[in-house]
Amino acid sequence: MRNVAVIDASLAAMWGMQEFHTNRALALADHWAQDSVQPIAPCLILAELTNAFYRRVVRGEADLSTAIAALKVVLAFGIEIHEEPGIHTLVMKLSHQLKRPNTYDCQYLALAETYHCPLWTGDERFYNSVIKTFPRVCWIGNYPTIS
Repeated sequence: MRNVAVIDASLAAMWGMQEFHTNRALALADHWAQDSVQPIAPCLILAELTNAFYRRVVRGEADLSTAIAALKVVLAFGIEIHEEPGIHTLVMKLSHQLKRPNTYDCQYLALAETYHCPLWTGDERFYNSVIKTFPRVCWIGNYPTIS
């Protein structure tokens, strides 16, 4: 089996635009490139990334061309998009088990559970809410700092 890791949109967005943990996210991507780890994600990531970068335009934090360029940068990282048959039942079960208000984050979690691989997130609140039950979830804030 290939070496894969699920990434969510909060982490992938750090590859395209500067955020607090961008240096850690880029270091993780470099580490994965050296170790032949393939980042994967559900198709939802495309809509979430597009929305995240566009929201920066709406808030006046970036212009449209910068947001489009950021999206292209992230897509160039070669994230494999996976839409697994039947995964949505698992998504609902996980969302219910974790008492989540929606199913979005559990789309990524279900993919990680399906592939028995880590899920890397930039969302500290999500990480804190699931780590006791799902230890394969990793928060980028815990990745070693680059000196």
